[in-house]
Amino acid sequence: MADKEGVASEKPHDEHEHEPRWDVIEKLHDKLDDDIDEAYRVNRLSFIEVDIALLMIREKIQQQKMELYNVYFKQKTSGDTDDEKTAEETKAPDHLYR
Repeated sequence: MADKEGVASEKPHDEHEHEPRWDVIEKLHDKLDDDIDEAYRVNRLSFIEVDIALLMIREKIQQQKMELYNVYFKQKTSGDTDDEKTAEETKAPDHLYR
């Protein structure tokens, strides 16, 4: 399994598994760390500019979580038993995780 950034998991992710995939987390951390180091060298970013960029990423993640919660609660409160309609409601928005 590899995403568009090349971060691949060494084991498949089970949707019911509650343990974090540390191999993927470490790879993402290393990639972000390398990109921040490069930004310091190439663009001469300050700590404040990096902090603002990380804050923007945190806010984006929070917004995406809220969108997923809204989809979940809409599904939960609708009480539909029709599988086709339920599957349609559980689709995540197209712009999620971009």
